[in-house]
Amino acid sequence: MTKKSFTIFLMAILLSCGGHLMASGRGFAVIIDLQSYNACKNSVDSYINMLADEGFTPHIIARNWNTPEEVKEVLETYYKKNNLEGAIFIGDIPIPMIRDAQHFTSAFKMDQERYPKEQSSVPSDRYYDDFNLKFDLIGRDTVNKLFHYYSLRWDSPQKISCDIYTGRLKPVAKGEEGYSQIRAYFDKLLLERKTGNTLDVFVSYTGEGSFSNSLTAWKEEGVTAREQFPEAFRNRNSSRFLFYDMYPFMKQTVIDELLREDVDLMIFHEHGTPDRQYLTGIPLSKGISENIEAARRLFRNRLRKIGQENDNIPLIKQRWMDYYHIDSSWFAGAFDAEQIKKDSLEDLKMGIILEDVPLIKPNPRVVIFDACYNGDFREQRYIAGEYIFAGGKTLVAIGNSVNVLQDKSSSDLLGLLSLGYSIGEWAQITNILESHIIGDPTFRFEPPPSALKESGIDKDKADLRSESTDYWMKIFEEGKHPDLKGLALHKLFALNYVKLPELLLKNYEESPYYMLRLQAFHLLSHYGNGTFDQLLKKSIFDPYEFIRRKSVNAMGRIGKDEFIPYVVNAWINEFLDERVRFNAGFSFILFDTLKLGNYAMNQIKNSDEIWSKEKKTEEFEKSFASGKRISEMASGITDKDAKLSSRISAVSSLRNNNYHQMTETLIEVLSDDKEDLNLRIKLAEALGWFTLSCKKGEIVSACNKIASADGCDERLKCELLKTVARLKEYMR
Repeated sequence: MTKKSFTIFLMAILLSCGGHLMASGRGFAVIIDLQSYNACKNSVDSYINMLADEGFTPHIIARNWNTPEEVKEVLETYYKKNNLEGAIFIGDIPIPMIRDAQHFTSAFKMDQERYPKEQSSVPSDRYYDDFNLKFDLIGRDTVNKLFHYYSLRWDSPQKISCDIYTGRLKPVAKGEEGYSQIRAYFDKLLLERKTGNTLDVFVSYTGEGSFSNSLTAWKEEGVTAREQFPEAFRNRNSSRFLFYDMYPFMKQTVIDELLREDVDLMIFHEHGTPDRQYLTGIPLSKGISENIEAARRLFRNRLRKIGQENDNIPLIKQRWMDYYHIDSSWFAGAFDAEQIKKDSLEDLKMGIILEDVPLIKPNPRVVIFDACYNGDFREQRYIAGEYIFAGGKTLVAIGNSVNVLQDKSSSDLLGLLSLGYSIGEWAQITNILESHIIGDPTFRFEPPPSALKESGIDKDKADLRSESTDYWMKIFEEGKHPDLKGLALHKLFALNYVKLPELLLKNYEESPYYMLRLQAFHLLSHYGNGTFDQLLKKSIFDPYEFIRRKSVNAMGRIGKDEFIPYVVNAWINEFLDERVRFNAGFSFILFDTLKLGNYAMNQIKNSDEIWSKEKKTEEFEKSFASGKRISEMASGITDKDAKLSSRISAVSSLRNNNYHQMTETLIEVLSDDKEDLNLRIKLAEALGWFTLSCKKGEIVSACNKIASADGCDERLKCELLKTVARLKEYMR
């Protein structure tokens, strides 16, 4: 019997036994609904054969899946018995909709009570690939039967630590057309896997509004990409960094890059929705007439959004005419079919929409969408799905199912892809709640001999399953590639290596690599022994803008007086670093405002470098006053005479604004059993966002005390203990 025949025979036994297989190795599960498997059997079987040839022990489990629990039970069983490494979900596989876990996301903070569950939940496969997380089932959606709602339990780990990696292959069409997309996907995947392609061509695009359009933030990617993908810096075409303002409209330039057949990896830093990539804004006009026409188009578009049938349209027009000193001609044609078509064509120049992608047929093998909602697989059609099912060579898309933070790194450890690690192996280490692999998670690039030599590892990859601190220390010491060293630091962190804080600080001080210093920064923030404070006083001067940006943000989130000079001086002096300066100004109200205000005014007064002290003082006072108005809203939490709804609304502001100086009074409200129970529960949850706060020890003590008191309401107790667990993740 040939190897291929034996594999098919083994699969037949597997399916007839309901999905059980005794063999072990690098286990990989294909979770597929029965209808999709019957329609795509030959293609899926070919994929299985390919995996077997590559050293996997593949398992097909084809069923009519009703609940996520069924899927997770199978995955856990295979993980324990068959050394399962990862899985792919093909077709109609249940979608876990996660609630009460917004601290696992980078930015998502939609009010779960105000908005419908399908909007305020996070579609996330972390339910499947992190077996330690615990959830309570809320229920199944009555309209979309794939949606199942879950609440993160208080006794669950309050961190994501994936046991396996997963990817989704959810077609963007229904019925036979969708099955055809799955078959075509596997056809191109199998062809590409035979090429032995290396990651040596890289393209990055930064869209309008990303990083506040900061050139100092944008330019750093050239440095970090060179560290991570040295093979992509061999000639003028092997690495390209595009910026939204290079041309008035960049859409065709981006399409030209997507059409290139040699591009291996393309990253989009942009704003997005499920159905659109926002590439550029309205370009700067060159004259009065162009400026006027651009403004008129804005007014027309705004009126269309309000709606022609809205009875307030005449009133709104009059209000705009009075305020902007314009006449009615500025709205002419707003609802005229010809003008709508013309404006729509102008709008289409500024982004890529769903309908564009099948026509473009993108070719970059892997595309990363550092954007909101481009990976929202709740939708039938979504940008990331369109990319992999289009006729080009794109095989994997990394996208976010909800909105995502601008001030986050989308390329942590990404250089592992150039060393032969699979997409799934990389994502397993870097996943957040909303990030997802759309496509085959086992896809990998072939590492060139030079890359392996430069990595410092004799064999092609380190053993990701090793739980030996000695092994990972050796990898860290002998490895040469910065992301391989970064991987070792993450593994040592997961294994609770006792000497890691000192190692991280030493590594930060000595490493010439931007990305390796960033990993030290990330990991050290979880320690409460003072080493992170030491690092911040150095990292705020780091040559890498992103580290400076995160440093000033962390100083505000800690709130110690000793950081006031660093934050104020960053705001005064870093006027070319828009994101650094923004984070500094945002942090003002998190400190002792009297001390910060006095220090800032004194610095401005005594400076020899500020060309207009009067203007700088006015700018500071305006920024400071704006922040104080926001903080005054939070002070309403303690006002028992205020409306309860206003007090609860003020509590929500604590998530983004950790007012350390208010901690004692907030704890008083939390401890008062005469206060409204819902207010106390909301406050307990909000205090869980004080992860870096210098007051988090006091919060933990208070929460434990309240939770242990006789008669403590069970819902409040659960939220208190959940907050304790969240804060302790940053108190190693």
